[in-house]
Amino acid sequence: MKRFILTGFLAIGSLLAVQAQNVKFGVKGGLNLSKLTNVDDAKVLTGFNAGGLMNYKFNDSWAVQPEIQYSTQGSKANTILGKGTFKLDYINIPVLAQYHIESFFLEAGPQVGFMTSAKLKAGPINQDVKDQMKTVDFGLNFGLGYKLDMGLGIGARYNFGLTNIYDNGNNGKNSVAQIDLFYIF
Repeated sequence: MKRFILTGFLAIGSLLAVQAQNVKFGVKGGLNLSKLTNVDDAKVLTGFNAGGLMNYKFNDSWAVQPEIQYSTQGSKANTILGKGTFKLDYINIPVLAQYHIESFFLEAGPQVGFMTSAKLKAGPINQDVKDQMKTVDFGLNFGLGYKLDMGLGIGARYNFGLTNIYDNGNNGKNSVAQIDLFYIF
């Protein structure tokens, strides 16, 4: 009986050790080019994203990569008061399926974002408008990238929002292009 239990513990420990070799962690950050869709005169707003990731490889071709990242999004627009910015800050959690072809990869998956702030600035007006916004945003991501053997890589991704971000009946959705550098440990 002792051998059976010991063999079971060794088998489970070996399985966990093998699985742990398939899991890698990393950090990423980069440039955001965002715009709100369905908004008149909306122009691209430059921002950034930064966060962490976990990459789990099922085999040489397939992996899943959940991430958590801080992301600045929104739009620029011409208003009655002059040029204005509508800046939205999110904590985004994408979960991406990745298909690897040697050092290149394609990725796609859903994302949920939690708004942390929403500010409107136009001329002398600088106003917090978070109470007029939905605090949860859902989107889809599509991207591609290249990773060196040492863990350093570059990726490009497009996120298009699926949900209206306004609470007041206006119709606007997030649209964000990202170019990132990442490092997987």
